[in-house]
Amino acid sequence: MEKKKIYFIGGLHFFLDSYMGFFAVYLVIAGLDPLKSAIIITITMFAGNILQPIMGYTADRIRGKLPLFIGLFLTSVSMSMIGLTTSYTVLFVLVLFGQLGSALFHPAGANIAGAAGMTKRDTSFAIFSTIGTIGFALSQPYFSAFTARFGTQSSFVMAIPALLLAFYYLFFSRMEIHGHGDGLHLKELTGLIIRRFVPIILLFLIMVFRTVFVMSMDFFLAKTFAEWGFLRVVYSSANAVFMLSSAGGILAVGHLSNYIKPRKLLFVSLVGFLPFFLLFLYSGNQGKLFTTLLFLALTGFILNGGHAANIVMGHRITPEMTSTISGILMGFAWATASFGPTLCARLSGVFPKIGGLTSGLLVLSIFPLSASLFSIFLSREVDG
Repeated sequence: MEKKKIYFIGGLHFFLDSYMGFFAVYLVIAGLDPLKSAIIITITMFAGNILQPIMGYTADRIRGKLPLFIGLFLTSVSMSMIGLTTSYTVLFVLVLFGQLGSALFHPAGANIAGAAGMTKRDTSFAIFSTIGTIGFALSQPYFSAFTARFGTQSSFVMAIPALLLAFYYLFFSRMEIHGHGDGLHLKELTGLIIRRFVPIILLFLIMVFRTVFVMSMDFFLAKTFAEWGFLRVVYSSANAVFMLSSAGGILAVGHLSNYIKPRKLLFVSLVGFLPFFLLFLYSGNQGKLFTTLLFLALTGFILNGGHAANIVMGHRITPEMTSTISGILMGFAWATASFGPTLCARLSGVFPKIGGLTSGLLVLSIFPLSASLFSIFLSREVDG
């Protein structure tokens, strides 16, 4: 029963995240301004994700089905409609509602995934995170292929599969948000955070510093490949390669955490990606397709491997508030890191001999490297 539960919640996660990459490839297809688009994604991600700790606290208190249902409904409808307009104002509103839906869904989904505990929390949450990552990976090629065949004006049709699943979940599934006893009142929650402030803030900073870079990669990989002169089929699939390999890394680390201390795996992921990332940039600038995709995949596998472990560590030190800590380490951290794409766009071309968004991505790789310093100070309690 628990195995079915984790795969079903993973399926909901897959569909939600499969809509979250539409805007990144649409900006290339529609020829939108990179900086204006980056500002939209920065503001909307901040506005949506800043609410995740509140949504997580609410989930810990009230449970139920509505956060998952409304989140999947809102995201799929909003993001599927972006092909109807090139107005930056309308795009802002649609992407904002998509982010708000994501903010509703993720803390509650993380709660259920962590509680399922198919074998160990590391493994079950890694499966949940991996399935969602695969959905995000397929998001851009899915949008590109559909709109190439039917036109961007028909993109709203893409909401139908997720809507069907959302209503099936609401009316037929018995799976609801798991509660830890009666949940913590706000005063108790505040006291718990104060007592465990040091490990929480370290895990938070690690997530922020990694996400600044990863978010910029997610949003600008298609544009970067287009700048390098690769065809639409390639630039539409670039982020899929990055995220599919990331999913493999998350799953691998989820299993390895049963045998190796998560702190060590986290440190390796934050440092070990760099040589492959540099080789990726070099190969891309040389127009070498195979090696560019290979080094991109290795970058994603290593760097994002520690993502789920980061969140599970938070679950270990705060078992009384798993939805809340998920909201802090996902939503609040993502909101804090949302300046990444705008900073990347601002740094475009800062190195004339490199040029374009390659320059911005190169500078932002400093962030996950810096996060490795925070991981050194994590205490043993995060290993479980």
